[in-house]
Order: sequence, then structure tokens, then C-alpha cells
Amino acid sequence: MPSANLLLYFQDDVSVVNHWLMNGKHYAKTSEEWLKRMDRSLASIKPIMESTYGKDQAVKWTVYWRTFFIAVAELFGYNNGEEWMVAVFLFKKKKSHHQFSFPPIISLGH
Repeated sequence: MPSANLLLYFQDDVSVVNHWLMNGKHYAKTSEEWLKRMDRSLASIKPIMESTYGKDQAVKWTVYWRTFFIAVAELFGYNNGEEWMVAVFLFKKKKSHHQFSFPPIISLGH
């Protein structure tokens, strides 16, 4: 996981208006709900997994996604959400000082 202040170092095109940390409980609950939703929708998810990962890999990737949701829920929910935090950022796009002008495309024929 990146550090909570990593995005503060990348403000060429955007400015950070505000940022804060939230404990992981909400993200843990969100991941648990994603898992429940996935489990309820396996029939409709199967064709998506097959077209994305291939028919021979669809079951494996379904298990990978289930494992991801379980791991996120456990990690971010651990210790009442106080071990793993979620960094939240509010950005504002900077006005561009660059003006690009491209030369016209000239066709010289064959």
C-alpha cells in the first residue's frame, strides 16, 4: 500500500484542496457487501469472467476476486479499523499554462 501522503507529491496538474484519513471500518464493510453482491450474482458474472479471463480461467479468477474481497474486509476491519486507514483526497484541477498548437496536417498526395 502506498503511504497516506504519497499523492501530496504529485500536484503538477491538480492541487490538493483537502485530505484526511478515515479508519478502515467503512472500506471493510464495503468489501463485505461487494462479496455478498458477487455471490448473489454468480450466474450473471460468469460470462463476464469468461470473456475477460477466458473460459478456462474464469473459475480461478472468480476465486481470486472472492479472496481479494475477503482479504480487504479482514485487513481493513482488523482492530476496529484502526490498523489500516483509507486516505481521502479532494483535488482541484489546475489551469493549464501550456498552450499547445499543432501544425496543420498537409497531404502531399501519392
